[in-house]
Amino acid sequence: MLIQVLTHSGQEHEITVEGYDPVEVNQQINDTSVYTVLIGDKIFSRIDIKYVGPKEVE
Repeated sequence: MLIQVLTHSGQEHEITVEGYDPVEVNQQINDTSVYTVLIGDKIFSRIDIKYVGPKEVE
């Protein structure tokens, strides 16, 4: 599955992942005791993540 990640710092990433659980990602992003979030093979600062979701194929 192809996931799109947009950051507040203006970066856009497309990451291939085996599975995507939006509930788990949301919990990590909103957990103030978490500093980084691992999505696929990339590590993001929790507070820099603006959007995470499936990449829509056109």
